[in-house]
Amino acid sequence: MVEAPDPEPLDAALSAQYELIRQRFVAGLKGRQQEIDAAEGTAMLHAALHRLAGAAGSFGYANLDCMAREALRAPEAGATERLTSCLNRLKQEIHRLTDS
Repeated sequence: MVEAPDPEPLDAALSAQYELIRQRFVAGLKGRQQEIDAAEGTAMLHAALHRLAGAAGSFGYANLDCMAREALRAPEAGATERLTSCLNRLKQEIHRLTDS
């Protein structure tokens, strides 16, 4: 009979792998910011913000997720100033996460 693995080491191993993935996500945030800055047109900006929001939420960065989603909604409301403000706050949050 095969014994089930001890769940404690497995949980620790999964936690360590998850933390590595989170670190890779944070390391890639400057690239995501560059993608947002370089977006030409609403569709490209929407796609970049959507990807950021989804990934941020998946990796437990709720504040970043909310900021990206708020920026996603701004063009739909026709609020150019609001979009600019959202993008500036998003940039500050990315800077905070990548420099800490």
